[in-house]
This record gives sequence, structure tokens and C-alpha cells, in this order.
Amino acid sequence: MKTTLEDIKKLVDAFAKKINAPERSLPTYGTSADGAHPHIEIDKTGQLSYVIVERGEELERHFAADTDDLLYRVFADVTFEMAISFEGNHRIEGEDFRRQLFAKQEELLVMLRNEWRERKQKEHDWVLRSHPFDDEASRRAGYSKQLSDAGMPAAEAWAEALKKYPEPKPG
Repeated sequence: MKTTLEDIKKLVDAFAKKINAPERSLPTYGTSADGAHPHIEIDKTGQLSYVIVERGEELERHFAADTDDLLYRVFADVTFEMAISFEGNHRIEGEDFRRQLFAKQEELLVMLRNEWRERKQKEHDWVLRSHPFDDEASRRAGYSKQLSDAGMPAAEAWAEALKKYPEPKPG
């Protein structure tokens, strides 16, 4: 039996309910709402696509291997939006905002499917290998600004800030 957009919508709605996802974060079906809001398409061959269109131009098209892959993509985006909102409301000064964002997103995904959390965790780990958490970023920037405001040339101020608050090394 061929999967329909209505079948996909029912699955998306059921998962969204589990995590209390805002309706505005959910995709549309069959046609674009534009504005970089995602929508789901199924072509004549049954190929599932997750598509993002802005100002009438297609920015992204992800071909899903199967329904699970499509749902993962939908909820990777939905949980990202939810995690951003959570982090913004629970910000810890001096902490790399990604610590809470990544943890919250993984927490939401595991409520849907453990495999999705594991997949996202691998993606987060990949990002962190090149761009590790940096809890000193705001202190470094503030100190550099303080030195610049006191008359030190910007490049020199930044070098001094790096000495006092070194950047983490990719690992």
C-alpha cells in the first residue's frame, strides 16, 4: 500500500503531541507555505521529500530513504526550534549555549525514538569535534571590548583576551 500525505500527517501529529510541539513548527503537506517553512511531498513514484522554499525558490530538498527517515528530519527541525526556545529561557551566563540546546534536543528526540536521539547525538559529536564547547567566549569578547574601550588597538586587545581566556582546541 502506498504511503499518502494524510498517513504522514497522522504520524507527524502523533509524534508532535508526545512532545507538545508547537503547531507552527510542523510542516505543511503537498504545497509550500513559503517563508522557509518546510513541507512534505510525495512524488508519483512514492519518493518522500522534505522541502524548504523561501520567496518561491527551493532552498533545500531532502529525499528520505523511508518514512522513518522523513520523520527524523521533521523532528530534528522541530526539536531544534523547541530546544532554542528552551535555551533562550534558561540561559546560563558564561556557558556555551549549545550545551543546553544539544541536551534539550536529544531529550526531546528520545521521547519519540531512541534511534533518533542517537543519530542526532552523533551529529552533535561531529560538530563538537571541529567546534568544541567554548564557555569562555563571552568573557573573551567582553575583555577584548574592555581593552579596546580603554584605547588598546582591536587586534592587540583580542590577542590579550585570548591569552587570558584561551579558545578550546578542536579534538
